[in-house]
Amino acid sequence: MAIDSIFLLGKFSPGELGSSYQRAFNKIGVRTQVYSPRESRDRLPWVIKNRVAHRLTIQSHWIRSRSLVKLNRWIERSVLESGAQVFLSLTLELISAETLRRIRSAGVHVVCFYPDNPFPPNYGARPETLPAAREADLCLIWSERLAGKLKNAGVRNAAFLPFAWDPDVFPYQHSQPQGTWPGVLFLGGWDREREQFLEEVASHVPLRIYGPPYWGTRTRPSSRVRRCWQGSDLRLADAARVIRESAVCLNLLRTQHIIDGQPDGLIMRNFEVPGAGGFLLSTRSGGATTLFPEGDTGEYFSDTRECIEKAKAYIADEQARRSLIERAYAATTARHLYTDRASWILKRCSTIVPAGISVAN
Repeated sequence: MAIDSIFLLGKFSPGELGSSYQRAFNKIGVRTQVYSPRESRDRLPWVIKNRVAHRLTIQSHWIRSRSLVKLNRWIERSVLESGAQVFLSLTLELISAETLRRIRSAGVHVVCFYPDNPFPPNYGARPETLPAAREADLCLIWSERLAGKLKNAGVRNAAFLPFAWDPDVFPYQHSQPQGTWPGVLFLGGWDREREQFLEEVASHVPLRIYGPPYWGTRTRPSSRVRRCWQGSDLRLADAARVIRESAVCLNLLRTQHIIDGQPDGLIMRNFEVPGAGGFLLSTRSGGATTLFPEGDTGEYFSDTRECIEKAKAYIADEQARRSLIERAYAATTARHLYTDRASWILKRCSTIVPAGISVAN
């Protein structure tokens, strides 16, 4: 049976994953209905909305499960009343295993995609995360290693599904000359490891940092990175423009992307930079080197020294840089759009018999 309707749970403000998936499903002819607990906040309990209370109870399964009962009942009722054939949750936070079980028992395909690391001690791990994942017909995640760990934790049909490029969010900057600024760009949030890494990079190559205010408040006043921070964050088309005009864009994976001691998986930046027509130099990781082979459509580093050496080489070699950019852009447009991911999800769902439907012998 063809799937023509889907209910999406996630975040849907501009640039969020939910908005990219909603557009993708609409483009391939699937009707969507959406809900965002975090953005609407209308049904979130006080213990979740209050910052202090949230931090104090963040690992209490008893408190979270009881405070989220009304929200989960509303989600269940909304999904079933929508008539959607698939429920896709782009989070495993706030939703209970019992809710997913009841939605499945009503004959709706339940699919989860988790954009973070669901295992402790990572911040994205919540007490409801793994129980909910075990109730999904299909549980998707951005790392092959994490998919294996989910299977070992009792999650059925756990599978690797990478992020993708949304041209409406990071449009290809065809009219913007590439590399007009001969330096290294970093777009992203602050943490201590990134600060230390970029402090060394800034001592060897020109560096610009765009990101939230922590770059200006938590770095040392005399540090290079404090001077490299441009005083603001950049998003959407503004970010795409700066990506294109910079000779090299850095992608630094964080601690939640270190799986069993090794960097693994791809983040949104792995697709946004080549999609916008920029040159990406990324942490070497499993999955990334498969989808974007090293030296062909991707370039990688394992430590600061290799990063600096490759940044210098590609800043100096415009022809090599442009050649890789063209191949990476072609690969991204051919295989790594959100319409590709949406189609893949629907294809997998079509092979799953919903729990509420009996199959004749």
